[in-house]
Amino acid sequence: MAATQPEKKISLPSKIFDEMAKKYENGLGGAQNDIVRALLSHSKENHPIDSNSVIHDNACGPAVATSEILNQSIAPPPKIFATDYAQGMIDITNSYKERRGWDTVTVQQMDGQALSFEDAKFTHSISSLGVFMFPDEKKGLSEMYRTLKPGGWIGVTSWKDVRWPTAAIAAYEKLFPAAEEPLILPILKNWMDPESCERNLRQAGFHDVKAEVVPCVNRQLSKEIGASAFVEFLRHVSPTITSWDESTQERFLAYYSNLVEDMFSPAINGNGVELTLYAIVASGRK
Repeated sequence: MAATQPEKKISLPSKIFDEMAKKYENGLGGAQNDIVRALLSHSKENHPIDSNSVIHDNACGPAVATSEILNQSIAPPPKIFATDYAQGMIDITNSYKERRGWDTVTVQQMDGQALSFEDAKFTHSISSLGVFMFPDEKKGLSEMYRTLKPGGWIGVTSWKDVRWPTAAIAAYEKLFPAAEEPLILPILKNWMDPESCERNLRQAGFHDVKAEVVPCVNRQLSKEIGASAFVEFLRHVSPTITSWDESTQERFLAYYSNLVEDMFSPAINGNGVELTLYAIVASGRK
C-alpha cells in the first residue's frame, strides 16, 4: 500500500473551521502561543512593535497573535486588524475583544487571498499557521505584500512536524494493509522546511528573509484529552476518512487515538501531559 499521497493540496471550506473553532485553541494546548512568541522575537530584533504600529493578524484563528501582542503591555496599545475567512474564528475573536476590552482591535471576516484593505496600510503583517493553508498561498503572500508599508515587516509560521500525520498513516497501514489508495491528508507543500519558507517569502518580493525551526509544546490535562483534539481535526480534514461509513470511521479513529496517546509524555512540571511539536517561523521586510 502506498503510504504517501499525491502532490495535491486540499482546499478546506470555511465551514470546517467554523466547526473546529471552539476546539482549535485548546487542541493545540498552548503550542501556537509558543510559536507566536518565537515569531514576535523576530519582529523585536528587526522591526519592533510600538504604539504607532498598525498590524494585520491575517487568518487570525482564535486571535493568538493578537493576544500575544497585547500581552506585551505596550501603552497605548497598537492598532490591530484581525481577519479570518471562517465566521467561527471571527466569533471567538469578537468575544475576546468584548471581554478583554480590546479597544484598538478591529475584527473582520475576510478572505486572505482578496483583502479589502488599501495598499500600504500596515507596518506589520502576521499570519500564524494560516497562509500555508490558503488554496492559493502565493496570492495570500501577494496580498500581504500589497497591504504592507514599504519597509514593513512580515511574519509567517508553518509546521515542520506536527506529529499526528505519522500516527494517521501508521493506523491506516495497520487497519487497511491491502488498500490501493493512500490516506489523503492536508499537506503543506513547499512549507515544511526553513529553506522553502524563505524561498516563498523572497519570491513574493520580501527581503532580509530568515526562517528557523522552533519547538512548541502541546500541554493537556491527560493523554485522552490531547488525543481527542487530534481525532476531531483528522475526522474533518481527511477526504479519505469523510468518505467512510460511520462504523469504519470510528474503528479507525479509535486505533489512531491510541497511537496519538502514546506520543504524549508526563509534563515536566508534573501537571498533565505534553507533546513537543516543531514549527517554522519566517520573517522578512518589504
